[in-house]
Amino acid sequence: MIILLIWVTALVAAVTLYLHNVYSAFKRRGVKNMTPVPLLGNMARVLLRQDDLIKDLMTLYDAFPEERFVGKFEFLKEIVMIRDLELVKKIALKDFEYFLDHRSFFSESTSYFARNLLSLKGQEWKDMRSTLSPAFTSSKIRLMVPFMVEVGDQMMGSLKQKMKSSNEGYIDIECKDLTTRYANDVIASCAFGLKVDSHYEQNNEFYVMGRNTFQFRLRELITVLALINLPKKISKLLKLDFMSVSSQKFFKKIILETMQDRDARHIIRPDMIHLLMEAKKGKLTHETVKADNETAGFATVDESSVGTKKVDRVWNDDDLIAQAVLFFLAGFETVSTAMSFLLYELACNPEVQEKLATEVKEFDVKNNGKFDLKSIQEMPYMDMVVSELLRKWPPAVALDRVCLKDYDLGKPNEKSDKHYILRKGTVVALPVYAFHHDPQYFPNPEKFDPERFSEENKHSIPPFAYMPFGLGPRNCIGSRFALCEVKVMVYQILRQLELSPCERTCIPAELTMEKLNMELKGGHWLRFKPRN
Repeated sequence: MIILLIWVTALVAAVTLYLHNVYSAFKRRGVKNMTPVPLLGNMARVLLRQDDLIKDLMTLYDAFPEERFVGKFEFLKEIVMIRDLELVKKIALKDFEYFLDHRSFFSESTSYFARNLLSLKGQEWKDMRSTLSPAFTSSKIRLMVPFMVEVGDQMMGSLKQKMKSSNEGYIDIECKDLTTRYANDVIASCAFGLKVDSHYEQNNEFYVMGRNTFQFRLRELITVLALINLPKKISKLLKLDFMSVSSQKFFKKIILETMQDRDARHIIRPDMIHLLMEAKKGKLTHETVKADNETAGFATVDESSVGTKKVDRVWNDDDLIAQAVLFFLAGFETVSTAMSFLLYELACNPEVQEKLATEVKEFDVKNNGKFDLKSIQEMPYMDMVVSELLRKWPPAVALDRVCLKDYDLGKPNEKSDKHYILRKGTVVALPVYAFHHDPQYFPNPEKFDPERFSEENKHSIPPFAYMPFGLGPRNCIGSRFALCEVKVMVYQILRQLELSPCERTCIPAELTMEKLNMELKGGHWLRFKPRN
């Protein structure tokens, strides 16, 4: 018994010393950080659902206003959060080759997530980026606008039918559900070449598979953290993945059968499946990129030289399926979240809604009820509203990069007497949401104010303070597609309907802690009625 007690005491002492050594790393090197909880690091409040991810991020960002960068612990892993815009510029652009990769989720997994553009690393990522970038130019997206409009017509038909059945002259709608169904049908049409109507056929297989795959609740948060922090061999052994086997088989079957059918019947439809088929054959070129000088909006990010190089790499079917699954993730969840918050802000800011509705009406009359990519891009106030939406509610609240070789970050603050060397393998976080809500860059940041992005004001926004689609060569390849989809939807809704809060509307906005992604507590409930 005494021997056992000695061993237990020795073990506790060893663990205590180990944890003290780990958690004092930042302090020893002059970097400030919040006090960690043993084993959980700085993740305790998020895991215990006391804070959502955004509040957790803002707490750290605001705690040390004089620091250029600060530290945090994700369990035992060191994370360095950047607070200085000059450092953001160096990491995202100037010294990009030091920070080429995102952190690893599925690097040794057989998941489709391991092979998509977000997860690929090094030269393989560069080659895939270069392969896909011609698919996301305005010239290609222009051909997909009619598919978006068709989906919008389906949505409007459903809303009108519900309104007609209502005795109140209005209907209350949960807008996250509405926008998810719209985004689901758009991605089904534009990426997979399928005609789906999730407003009438509520539980169609395509929608159900997406909903089951991307329910970002506590279980999914734990899965993400496990995938990030556990050794990859253990993750593979435990078969940790976002997608069920049935979901993977479903998407693989749809994509391969569609490709085979089009090849056999020589069908050409200007969607992502067609572009992926062209990429596989080596026929997707960058010729259209140079001619692509249309302005998609203030938030649009440009392709870098990395994405415009010619590559001869041959991709297999699983590689292409992985990209299609990524398109689905972005369309199903990210874009639908942005649209639900946009409808919320329009309802809560009636003066903004009326000004935008007036612009929509003017352009509708000008174009005789028809619109395309060019007409959407010519609406200045529309772009101001969407740009402000992406500032206040950015789809990605933070960006991550992995340091690939030791890098001198400089001094943590002006009073520090030594430089901080970022070690190879350390994860760097760029807190997008925090920059977007920092009063020194965006005065009165909680106010929804599209005038920040007017022709007169937008030039005063500090470079690198606004990054809804990321920065540098590793920015979001689908920014043009996402902006177009959001604008098409709000155009179709405001042309005919007026939005306002209802009894169930969450005012002031408060995020739920039940989910990993951004969503309002109690849902995005709004009132829809015909526009006079």
